[in-house]
Amino acid sequence: MITSFLSNHILTLSIDRPSAKNALSLAMYQDLAQQLERAKNDDISVVIITGNANIFCSGNDIEDFIQLAQADSTQTQKNRAIIERFMFAMIDCPVPIIAAVSGAAIGIGMTLLQHCDFIFATPNTIFTLPFVKLGLCPEFGSSLLLPQLLGERKAKAMLLLGEEMTVEEALSLGFINQITIQPEQHAVHCANALIALPKEALQHTKKLLSDHSRQQLIDCIDKENDLIFKLIKRSEATSALSRFKEKKSQT
Repeated sequence: MITSFLSNHILTLSIDRPSAKNALSLAMYQDLAQQLERAKNDDISVVIITGNANIFCSGNDIEDFIQLAQADSTQTQKNRAIIERFMFAMIDCPVPIIAAVSGAAIGIGMTLLQHCDFIFATPNTIFTLPFVKLGLCPEFGSSLLLPQLLGERKAKAMLLLGEEMTVEEALSLGFINQITIQPEQHAVHCANALIALPKEALQHTKKLLSDHSRQQLIDCIDKENDLIFKLIKRSEATSALSRFKEKKSQT
Protein backbone atom coordinates (compact mmCIF):
# COMPACT_ATOMS: atom_id res chain seq x y z
CA MET A 1 0.00 0.00 0.00
CA ILE A 2 0.95 3.66 -0.26
CA THR A 3 0.70 5.74 2.88
CA SER A 4 0.63 9.53 2.68
CA PHE A 5 1.25 12.26 5.21
CA LEU A 6 1.03 16.01 4.62
CA SER A 7 2.74 18.35 7.06
CA ASN A 8 4.21 21.83 6.67
CA HIS A 9 3.56 21.75 2.89
CA ILE A 10 5.58 18.51 2.58
CA LEU A 11 3.76 15.46 1.20
CA THR A 12 5.47 12.22 2.23
CA LEU A 13 4.56 9.10 0.25
CA SER A 14 5.72 5.78 1.68
CA ILE A 15 5.81 2.49 -0.21
CA ASP A 16 4.60 0.19 2.56
CA ARG A 17 4.15 -3.40 1.43
CA PRO A 18 6.85 -5.35 3.28
CA SER A 19 5.16 -8.72 2.70
CA ALA A 20 5.89 -8.31 -1.04
CA LYS A 21 9.23 -6.55 -0.61
CA ASN A 22 7.55 -3.26 -1.51
CA ALA A 23 6.67 -4.43 -5.03
CA LEU A 24 4.30 -2.06 -6.81
CA SER A 25 0.86 -3.36 -7.77
CA LEU A 26 -1.52 -1.67 -10.20
CA ALA A 27 -3.53 -0.38 -7.24
CA MET A 28 -0.37 1.19 -5.81
CA TYR A 29 0.36 2.85 -9.15
CA GLN A 30 -3.11 4.39 -8.96
CA ASP A 31 -2.52 5.61 -5.41
CA LEU A 32 0.84 7.12 -6.28
CA ALA A 33 -0.61 8.91 -9.31
CA GLN A 34 -3.49 10.36 -7.30
CA GLN A 35 -1.16 11.54 -4.56
CA LEU A 36 1.36 13.10 -6.96
CA GLU A 37 -1.43 14.89 -8.81
CA ARG A 38 -2.38 16.58 -5.53
CA ALA A 39 0.74 18.72 -5.91
CA LYS A 40 -0.96 20.58 -8.76
CA ASN A 41 -3.82 21.76 -6.57
CA ASP A 42 -3.20 21.29 -2.86
CA ASP A 43 -0.93 23.43 -0.72
CA ILE A 44 2.07 21.20 -1.35
CA SER A 45 5.57 22.54 -1.93
CA VAL A 46 7.67 19.34 -1.88
CA VAL A 47 7.06 15.58 -2.24
CA ILE A 48 9.16 12.96 -0.43
CA ILE A 49 9.06 9.32 -1.56
CA THR A 50 10.41 6.63 0.73
CA GLY A 51 10.23 2.89 1.38
CA ASN A 52 11.13 1.10 4.59
CA ALA A 53 14.35 0.36 6.42
CA ASN A 54 15.04 -2.91 4.59
CA ILE A 55 13.95 -2.24 1.02
CA PHE A 56 12.91 0.74 -1.08
CA CYS A 57 11.06 -1.08 -3.88
CA SER A 58 11.60 -4.51 -5.46
CA GLY A 59 9.96 -3.60 -8.76
CA ASN A 60 6.63 -4.60 -10.21
CA ASP A 61 4.33 -7.08 -8.53
CA ILE A 62 4.98 -10.45 -10.16
CA GLU A 63 1.31 -11.52 -9.99
CA ASP A 64 0.25 -8.34 -11.78
CA PHE A 65 2.91 -8.93 -14.43
CA ILE A 66 1.63 -12.46 -15.07
CA GLN A 67 -1.93 -11.09 -15.37
CA LEU A 68 -0.66 -8.43 -17.78
CA ALA A 69 0.73 -11.23 -19.94
CA GLN A 70 -2.66 -12.95 -19.99
CA ALA A 71 -4.85 -9.85 -20.47
CA ASP A 72 -6.87 -9.22 -23.62
CA SER A 73 -6.33 -6.05 -25.65
CA THR A 74 -9.01 -4.04 -23.81
CA GLN A 75 -7.66 -4.90 -20.37
CA THR A 76 -4.10 -4.34 -21.59
CA GLN A 77 -4.97 -0.77 -22.57
CA LYS A 78 -6.60 -0.16 -19.17
CA ASN A 79 -3.56 -1.52 -17.35
CA ARG A 80 -1.21 0.51 -19.50
CA ALA A 81 -3.23 3.66 -18.80
CA ILE A 82 -2.90 3.08 -15.04
CA ILE A 83 0.89 2.74 -15.25
CA GLU A 84 1.30 5.68 -17.62
CA ARG A 85 -0.84 7.92 -15.42
CA PHE A 86 1.70 7.34 -12.64
CA MET A 87 4.61 7.97 -14.98
CA PHE A 88 3.18 11.26 -16.26
CA ALA A 89 2.25 12.32 -12.72
CA MET A 90 5.91 11.99 -11.76
CA ILE A 91 7.24 13.68 -14.89
CA ASP A 92 4.80 16.59 -14.62
CA CYS A 93 4.88 17.02 -10.85
CA PRO A 94 5.29 20.81 -10.46
CA VAL A 95 7.12 20.64 -7.14
CA PRO A 96 10.49 19.06 -6.29
CA ILE A 97 10.48 15.32 -5.54
CA ILE A 98 12.95 13.95 -3.00
CA ALA A 99 13.64 10.23 -2.56
CA ALA A 100 14.85 8.63 0.66
CA VAL A 101 16.16 5.19 -0.35
CA SER A 102 17.14 2.27 1.86
CA GLY A 103 18.03 -1.22 0.66
CA ALA A 104 17.29 -2.52 -2.82
CA ALA A 105 15.88 -0.36 -5.60
CA ILE A 106 14.97 -2.81 -8.37
CA GLY A 107 13.30 -2.23 -11.74
CA ILE A 108 10.68 0.50 -11.37
CA GLY A 109 12.16 1.07 -7.90
CA MET A 110 15.22 2.46 -9.65
CA THR A 111 13.71 3.94 -12.80
CA LEU A 112 11.30 6.14 -10.84
CA LEU A 113 14.36 7.67 -9.16
CA GLN A 114 15.45 9.10 -12.53
CA HIS A 115 12.52 11.50 -12.18
CA CYS A 116 13.32 12.62 -8.64
CA ASP A 117 15.14 15.90 -8.06
CA PHE A 118 17.13 14.80 -5.01
CA ILE A 119 18.07 11.31 -3.78
CA PHE A 120 19.50 10.31 -0.39
CA ALA A 121 20.45 6.64 0.04
CA THR A 122 21.76 4.34 2.75
CA PRO A 123 25.12 2.53 2.53
CA ASN A 124 23.33 -0.79 1.86
CA THR A 125 21.39 0.49 -1.15
CA ILE A 126 21.77 -1.49 -4.38
CA PHE A 127 20.30 -0.56 -7.77
CA THR A 128 19.32 -3.28 -10.27
CA LEU A 129 17.46 -3.40 -13.60
CA PRO A 130 16.61 -7.03 -14.49
CA PHE A 131 14.44 -6.25 -17.52
CA VAL A 132 16.25 -8.36 -20.13
CA LYS A 133 16.51 -11.29 -17.69
CA LEU A 134 12.72 -11.23 -17.51
CA GLY A 135 12.38 -11.12 -21.29
CA LEU A 136 11.42 -7.43 -21.20
CA CYS A 137 12.93 -4.09 -22.15
CA PRO A 138 13.71 -0.79 -20.35
CA GLU A 139 10.85 1.30 -18.96
CA PHE A 140 10.02 4.77 -17.67
CA GLY A 141 12.42 6.44 -20.10
CA SER A 142 15.46 4.57 -18.81
CA SER A 143 16.72 3.79 -22.32
CA LEU A 144 17.00 7.55 -22.83
CA LEU A 145 17.81 8.87 -19.36
CA LEU A 146 20.23 6.31 -17.93
CA PRO A 147 22.97 6.90 -20.53
CA GLN A 148 22.66 10.62 -19.79
CA LEU A 149 22.76 10.11 -16.02
CA LEU A 150 25.32 7.30 -15.73
CA GLY A 151 27.19 7.30 -19.03
CA GLU A 152 26.63 4.81 -21.84
CA ARG A 153 28.95 2.08 -20.54
CA LYS A 154 27.33 1.76 -17.11
CA ALA A 155 23.83 2.18 -18.55
CA LYS A 156 24.43 -0.65 -21.04
CA ALA A 157 25.92 -2.88 -18.33
CA MET A 158 22.80 -2.37 -16.21
CA LEU A 159 20.19 -2.54 -18.96
CA LEU A 160 21.71 -5.34 -21.07
CA LEU A 161 23.52 -7.49 -18.51
CA GLY A 162 21.49 -6.61 -15.42
CA GLU A 163 24.69 -5.49 -13.66
CA GLU A 164 24.13 -3.98 -10.22
CA MET A 165 25.12 -0.45 -9.27
CA THR A 166 26.43 0.05 -5.76
CA VAL A 167 25.54 3.12 -3.77
CA GLU A 168 29.17 4.26 -4.03
CA GLU A 169 28.98 4.04 -7.83
CA ALA A 170 25.66 5.88 -7.78
CA LEU A 171 27.25 8.72 -5.82
CA SER A 172 30.38 8.91 -7.97
CA LEU A 173 28.29 8.95 -11.16
CA GLY A 174 26.00 11.66 -9.80
CA PHE A 175 22.85 9.51 -9.67
CA ILE A 176 22.31 10.25 -5.97
CA ASN A 177 23.09 13.29 -3.85
CA GLN A 178 24.40 11.69 -0.67
CA ILE A 179 25.02 8.42 1.16
CA THR A 180 23.62 8.56 4.68
CA ILE A 181 22.37 6.21 7.39
CA GLN A 182 19.40 8.58 7.86
CA PRO A 183 17.99 9.28 4.37
CA GLU A 184 14.57 10.32 5.67
CA GLN A 185 16.08 12.99 7.94
CA HIS A 186 18.20 14.33 5.10
CA ALA A 187 15.15 14.33 2.82
CA VAL A 188 13.17 16.36 5.36
CA HIS A 189 16.09 18.77 5.83
CA CYS A 190 16.31 19.24 2.06
CA ALA A 191 12.53 19.70 1.86
CA ASN A 192 12.59 22.38 4.55
CA ALA A 193 15.34 24.21 2.68
CA LEU A 194 13.23 24.11 -0.49
CA ILE A 195 10.01 25.36 1.10
CA ALA A 196 11.90 28.34 2.51
CA LEU A 197 12.54 29.48 -1.08
CA PRO A 198 10.10 31.49 -3.26
CA LYS A 199 7.65 28.81 -4.47
CA GLU A 200 6.87 30.28 -7.89
CA ALA A 201 10.54 30.79 -8.77
CA LEU A 202 11.32 27.25 -7.60
CA GLN A 203 8.58 25.69 -9.72
CA HIS A 204 9.47 27.70 -12.81
CA THR A 205 13.12 26.67 -12.43
CA LYS A 206 12.19 22.98 -12.15
CA LYS A 207 10.00 23.31 -15.26
CA LEU A 208 12.78 25.02 -17.23
CA LEU A 209 15.19 22.23 -16.36
CA SER A 210 12.92 19.59 -17.91
CA ASP A 211 10.78 21.31 -20.53
CA HIS A 212 13.35 21.11 -23.31
CA SER A 213 13.50 17.32 -23.13
CA ARG A 214 9.92 16.47 -22.10
CA GLN A 215 8.60 15.55 -25.56
CA GLN A 216 11.63 13.37 -26.25
CA LEU A 217 11.03 11.62 -22.93
CA ILE A 218 7.32 11.10 -23.64
CA ASP A 219 8.14 9.64 -27.07
CA CYS A 220 10.70 7.31 -25.48
CA ILE A 221 8.26 6.09 -22.82
CA ASP A 222 5.62 5.47 -25.49
CA LYS A 223 8.05 3.39 -27.54
CA GLU A 224 9.26 1.47 -24.47
CA ASN A 225 5.71 0.70 -23.34
CA ASP A 226 4.71 -0.45 -26.83
CA LEU A 227 7.53 -2.98 -26.65
CA ILE A 228 6.93 -4.03 -23.03
CA PHE A 229 3.28 -4.86 -23.64
CA LYS A 230 4.28 -6.91 -26.69
CA LEU A 231 7.22 -8.68 -25.08
CA ILE A 232 5.32 -9.57 -21.90
CA LYS A 233 3.08 -11.87 -23.95
CA ARG A 234 5.99 -13.69 -25.61
CA SER A 235 7.16 -17.09 -24.39
CA GLU A 236 10.55 -15.78 -23.21
CA ALA A 237 8.88 -13.36 -20.81
CA THR A 238 6.11 -15.68 -19.61
CA SER A 239 8.64 -18.45 -18.92
CA ALA A 240 10.98 -16.06 -17.09
CA LEU A 241 8.12 -14.66 -15.00
CA SER A 242 6.92 -18.16 -14.10
CA ARG A 243 10.44 -19.16 -13.01
CA PHE A 244 10.74 -15.98 -10.98
CA LYS A 245 7.38 -16.65 -9.28
CA GLU A 246 8.39 -20.25 -8.47
CA LYS A 247 11.74 -19.13 -7.08
CA LYS A 248 10.04 -16.45 -5.01
CA SER A 249 7.57 -18.96 -3.53
CA GLN A 250 10.49 -21.13 -2.38
CA THR A 251 12.21 -18.30 -0.46
